[in-house]
Amino acid sequence: MTQQPPESSPDLEPATSEVDQPSPERKFVQNSVNAFIRWMPLGGSGWLFVSFVLQEEWALTLLTFPVTVVTAVWAAYSKHFIEQLQAIYAERGKEDANKLVAWVDSTNEALKWQFSGFETKYLKCQRLDCQDDTPVGVRQSDRIFTPLLQEVFVPLRLTADSVMPGYALRKSAAELPSPEDLEACRVLLIWDLLRQVRQNSMLRQIAIRAWGGYGKTTLLKHLAYTYGGREYRKYGAPRFVPFLLYLARCWQKFQEFPKDDALSLPNLLTQYHLATLPQGSELQPPPHWARNLLKENKALVMFDGFDEVPPTERSMVSEWLSQQMRHYPNAVFIVTSRPAAYRSDYTAKPPTASFWVDDFNDDQRRRFVEQWYFCQERYARGGRRTPDVEHRAKQSAASLLAQIEARPELKAIAGNVLLLNMMARFHREKEGVELPNRKVELYQDICEMQLGRRPKAKGQSLLLNAISQRQEVLQHVALAMMQNATDEDEGFKQIRHEDLLDLLAVPLQERDPEVAPQKFLDQVVQISELLVEREGGVYEFAHLSFQEFLAASEVVRLKQESLLYGLLEVDAWKPTILFYADMVNPTHLIREALNRQAVNIAYEIWRNTSKRIDLTLDERRELEALKNPLQNSRYAKLEEYLRNGQWKEADNETYRLMITTVGKEEGQYFEPEELLNFPCEELLAIDGLWVNYSEGRFGFSVQKDIYLSKEVGGIADGKYYKEAWNRFCHKVGWKVDGNYAPIRKYDTSAPRGHLPRERSAKILFSRIQTCKL
Repeated sequence: MTQQPPESSPDLEPATSEVDQPSPERKFVQNSVNAFIRWMPLGGSGWLFVSFVLQEEWALTLLTFPVTVVTAVWAAYSKHFIEQLQAIYAERGKEDANKLVAWVDSTNEALKWQFSGFETKYLKCQRLDCQDDTPVGVRQSDRIFTPLLQEVFVPLRLTADSVMPGYALRKSAAELPSPEDLEACRVLLIWDLLRQVRQNSMLRQIAIRAWGGYGKTTLLKHLAYTYGGREYRKYGAPRFVPFLLYLARCWQKFQEFPKDDALSLPNLLTQYHLATLPQGSELQPPPHWARNLLKENKALVMFDGFDEVPPTERSMVSEWLSQQMRHYPNAVFIVTSRPAAYRSDYTAKPPTASFWVDDFNDDQRRRFVEQWYFCQERYARGGRRTPDVEHRAKQSAASLLAQIEARPELKAIAGNVLLLNMMARFHREKEGVELPNRKVELYQDICEMQLGRRPKAKGQSLLLNAISQRQEVLQHVALAMMQNATDEDEGFKQIRHEDLLDLLAVPLQERDPEVAPQKFLDQVVQISELLVEREGGVYEFAHLSFQEFLAASEVVRLKQESLLYGLLEVDAWKPTILFYADMVNPTHLIREALNRQAVNIAYEIWRNTSKRIDLTLDERRELEALKNPLQNSRYAKLEEYLRNGQWKEADNETYRLMITTVGKEEGQYFEPEELLNFPCEELLAIDGLWVNYSEGRFGFSVQKDIYLSKEVGGIADGKYYKEAWNRFCHKVGWKVDGNYAPIRKYDTSAPRGHLPRERSAKILFSRIQTCKL
C-alpha cells in the first residue's frame, strides 16, 4: 500500500517545495551581499586598527578602537535587522498583492455592472413614473387629454424662510437682510439651489413648504423626470441619480423593522422604491449601489408629503429622516410638507435650508394656461403643430385668462396650481359657461362631475340614484376621517379597508340598504376616482383638499357648527374650517372664535368673507359690526408687549400680524405688491400703537419721515435707491460703518426710527405715504 503524506498541521512549518528553493548561484549572491553589508564597516575600521598596532601608533590605535567596537556591534545588529526587514516586507507584499487582487476584482465587478446598463435602466423607470401631468384628485375625461409634464410645467418661485440662517443663502452674520438679499430670495428656482449644492452645504438638506395644491409634488416629479433623462446639464446643475418617494405610501416600511434593526435608506431605495416604479421590479441593482451613490455625492433623494403621514407617526418619521440625513451628509435631500404639519410635528432636527412655494404670478398663470391649452388642441388634432392649432389654443387660453382677470375672487385662488388646473378643465369641458365664482363652487362642480355627470355621459350606471346621495356618503366618510386626526390609531388622511367599509355602511343603510359597501367603494375608486387605494389595503381621498371640502360640506348638511368650536386652533382643521366658513354666513363662527381667543382663524375667516359678493346687505352689516372687536383682539398682544417695553417681542408680533394680513404664513417674505396694497386701516393701527407707546421714537411713520428728510433724500415710490437707503440705515442704526449691524437694540436708547425693523421698509414707505400716516 502506498503511504499517503501526512495532512498539514497548523502547528507544523509547511515544507518548501523544490520549485521555491533558490539556486546555488542565487544563494551565493544573497550571502555575499548580506556579508558585505554587515562586515564592510568592520573591514575598514579593523584594517586601520591592525595597521596602527603594527606601527606602534598607540594614540591612533586608541582612537580607532571604539570605531572597531561599534562596527562589530553594527555587524551583529544589521544581520538581525535585515532578517526582520525581510520578514516584514514579505508579509506586506502579501497584503499588497491581496489588495491588488481585490481591486482588480472590484473593478471587474464595477465594469460588469457599468456595461450592463443598470443605471440607465433605472433612470428610465424613474422617468416613466413622472412623465405625465396628472392633477391629483381630478379624473380624466374624454375631452381632456393628459399632457406630458414637461409640456405644461411652469417653474415654481421659491422664497427662503425669513428666519433661516443666511439671508439669500449668502449672509450669515447680519440679522437684517439688504434689499439685494431680499430680491434674491424672491426669484429663487429649484435649479438655482441645486447649482449651489457643492459650494453651500446647507443646501444638501432642503424643506419645501406650501399648502395643498401649490405644486410641491409636481416640482419633485419635474426634478426626477429631468434627471431621469440626463437633461440637468441645461440648467447648469451637477449630476445626480434621482429617487422620488411618497411618504404617504412608504412610511409604514419604517415600522416593519425592529428598533435594533432599523430600516436603512439604501435598503428602502433598493428593496422598496425600485419595485414601485414601472418595470422596476425587474431591475437587479449592483451590490451596494444605493449606498455608494449616497456616500459619493451622487444621490438626490426626495420625500414628498410629510403632512400625508398620520399625525401620530410624524415624530417617528421625522427622526428617521433626520438620521438618514446625518448618516449620508454628501447626498442631497428634499422634503415637502404643508406648513402646519411641518411646524408642529417635525420634531427631529429639521433640514438646514427651508423654502416656501409662492403663488403663481400673472406670468406663470399665463404660461401654464397657454401651454395647457396648446397641448389639448394639439392632441385633439392628431398631434399637429400647425398655425391653426396654435391660434385656437391661444383663443381659448385668452378667454380663460380674461375671466380670471375680471373676477377678483377667481384671481385670488388662481395662484394655486391645482385650482388653476381645475379652472382650465372646467373651462374646456363647459365651453361657453362662466367659471364658478368661488373656490367652494369649483370644488362642488368637480365633485358633481366625478360622481355623476361624467359617468352618466359614458353610459355607466352608478349605485344610488342621486349625485347628492353619493356625495353625502363620501361626506360622512371624510368627516369621520378628519375627526380621527387626534385618534391614536388612525391618521387623518388614510384609512384601512375594513374601517372604510364600516364607515360606508352607516350612510348607505340610511339611503339604500340594498347597496353593499364594497360595491359602492369599487365604483367610487374605479369610476369616480375620488377615493384611491394604496399599498396594503389602505385608502385615501385623491387629494386632501377634497377630503377637507367634503368634511366641511357634511358639517353644513348636519347643521352642527359646534363640531368645529373645539378645533378652531387645530392646524390640521384650518382648511376644513375655512371651507365651511365659505359655505355659510360665518358671523356666529367668528364670534365664537373671538370668545375662545382663536383670533388668528377668526381674522382669516373675516378677511376671506369680506371679499365675497354673495352676502346680503344684512349679512354685510353683521360682518362689519365684528370689525372693531376683531381688530381689538388681534392687536391686544402687540399692545401688551409695547406697554411693557418688550420691544423685541413687539417687533416679532408686528411681523406676524402683517404677514398674516396678506394671507401668508410666519416665516415668509412680503412681495412688493402686497406691501404696496397693504390695508391702510391695519397699517394705521400698528403704527399708532408703536408711536404711542414709544412716545414718538419708534414706528413706521417715524421711519418714513426720516427716509423722506433732506438729510437722507429718499423718495417714497416703492423703488430702491441705494444711496438714500444706506443713509437711512445709518441714521436709524441698522448699519454701522457701512455694514448691517448684527444685533438690533431693543430699548429706548436705540436711535430714533430703529424699530420696528420691517425688512421691506423702502416699499412700505410708499404705502405709508399713500395712507397718509
